[in-house]
Amino acid sequence: MSKKSLVLVITQFTIFAYFIFSGRIIAKNTWFVVQIFGFIVSLWGVLAMKIGNFNVQPEVKSTAIFKTNGPYKIIRNPMYTGLILFFSASLISNYSSLHLSAFTLLVIVLLEKITLEEIFLSERFGNTYQEYKKKTYRLIPFVY
Repeated sequence: MSKKSLVLVITQFTIFAYFIFSGRIIAKNTWFVVQIFGFIVSLWGVLAMKIGNFNVQPEVKSTAIFKTNGPYKIIRNPMYTGLILFFSASLISNYSSLHLSAFTLLVIVLLEKITLEEIFLSERFGNTYQEYKKKTYRLIPFVY
């Protein structure tokens, strides 16, 4: 794992820990439904990817298999989409400026990880990945 990847992963998990230990991770009211939906999207991404193929770092495993099933038919990063939904619901439901700062940093980290992952996936899977990118969205179906 590169130093940059290590910093991104440590930052990501530090932000997760902040949300957990701040006591503000669970959303209230209807935002809890958004949070559950985010969890389901992330879990669907993990299950479609298969645990052995799953990787928290941007680098592609040497044993990686290119997956386009499940949520990957529409979006390239369903796990990140789910995380953003989950933590945005937490932010909105339990707003504080520190919470907003942590969430903003989390989105920046995830976008940077996506950028690196796409470089590594392009190197590993070449034209197959380039064609896949043309047919799918990065994070938000039909938008981005």
